[in-house]
Amino acid sequence: MKRPKDRYDCDEELGKRLRECRLKAGLTQQKLATAMGRQGKGSHHVAGRLERGEVPNPGVGLLADYLRACRAGFADIQDVLDRYTAKQTVVEVETSKALAKVREFLPAKIDRAVERFDRGIRRRAEEKHEPLPLPQERVRRARSFALSQVWARRVRRRVVDIIETEHLRPGPDNERYLQSYAVRVWSALNRSRGRRAGKRPALLEQAARLRAGEEAVRPEHLQAVRDGLIEFFGQAEMAGQLDVAPQFEPGETQPRYGFQPKPDRRPERDAWDKARAALVEELWQEVSRLPELAGLDPRRLQLWRSLVRQLCSAVDHHAPESDECKRQVEAMATDEYYSARGRAPALVRRLAVIVIPRWEELRQSLGPHPLGRARPPGQPK
Repeated sequence: MKRPKDRYDCDEELGKRLRECRLKAGLTQQKLATAMGRQGKGSHHVAGRLERGEVPNPGVGLLADYLRACRAGFADIQDVLDRYTAKQTVVEVETSKALAKVREFLPAKIDRAVERFDRGIRRRAEEKHEPLPLPQERVRRARSFALSQVWARRVRRRVVDIIETEHLRPGPDNERYLQSYAVRVWSALNRSRGRRAGKRPALLEQAARLRAGEEAVRPEHLQAVRDGLIEFFGQAEMAGQLDVAPQFEPGETQPRYGFQPKPDRRPERDAWDKARAALVEELWQEVSRLPELAGLDPRRLQLWRSLVRQLCSAVDHHAPESDECKRQVEAMATDEYYSARGRAPALVRRLAVIVIPRWEELRQSLGPHPLGRARPPGQPK
C-alpha cells in the first residue's frame, strides 16, 4: 500500500525531549548507542541524528530502544506525540485543500457563506453522531452551493439592469418584490432543464402567482423581469455556464460601488469575551469574601453572583457616575423578581458601591471591544 506523504517526522521538539532524557540518564551519545545494542565506529550518529530531528519518519522500535536505554518511557514524550495525532488526518487535509480550491476565486461574502455551509455539514454530523460525508461529496456540495450563490447574485444584478434599461422605476418596496419574483422565476427555469423542459410552462405559471404585497407591482414590470430572465437563462444555458465552476466576469469578484466587506473579527471578539468572563469571575471571588455576604445561605449566592454580572454589564455601557448607570442600579435594587427570592435592596446598593469602581479598575486591562460594543475603559458614554 502506498504510504501518504504526510507522515510523522522527527521534529526539533521531539529531538530536544529525547536529548533531555539522555542527559538525565547521564549518558553520552556513544554510551547510549552501546546501550541500544549498536556497536562499531560511528554508531553514536543515530542518537545525534534523532536529537537534531534529522531522522525522517522514525519508527516506534527505534524510539522504544532509545527510551529503554535512557530508562525512560513514552510518557516522557507523550505530549509531543499527542500534538501530532491531534492534527488533521490526510483525508481531512486533502478535503480542506479541495474546498480551498473551490473557494479560491469567490467573492469574500460568498466565500464566508461556503465556509459556514461546510461547517454546518460537520456540525450536523456531530449532532447526529454520524460519520462525515465522503470528501468528494463534501466538495460537490460546496461547489453546488457556491455556484447557486454566484448565480443568485448575478440574478439580482440582472434585475437591477432590467429596471435601469427599461426605465421601470418601481420604487424601493416594489423593487424588493421584483427581486423575490425573479428568484421564483429563476428557480422554475433551473428546475425545468434538459428532459424536464416540458414542465417549464407549468412551473413558470406557478412562479408567476403573486404573493402578499406583490399586487401593487405593475404587471408590465413583472413581465419585463420575466422576459429578461428567460433570455438571460437561455444565454447561460447555451454557453454551458450553469453546471461548471464559476467563471467570473471582469470586476465581479470585487464588490460594486467601492464597498469593502468588513474584516472577520470573530476570533478577536471571542478572545475579548473570554478575557472579560475571567475578570468577572475574579471580581466575584473577591466579592464573595466580603463581610456583607458572610453567613448567607450558599444556595442564595447565585443571586448575588448574577448581581455582580449585571453591575459589570451596566458599567460596560455607561460611565459609573452617569445618571443611566445610577438608574440601572436602582432598578436592580427594586426588582420585584429578585427581591422575592431574597436579594435585599439595601445590600444591592451597598455592593454596587463596592463592585462598580472595582470593575472600572479591572476592565482597564481588557482594552476596547473589537466591534465597539462596549464603552472604552476610562471614557464616558
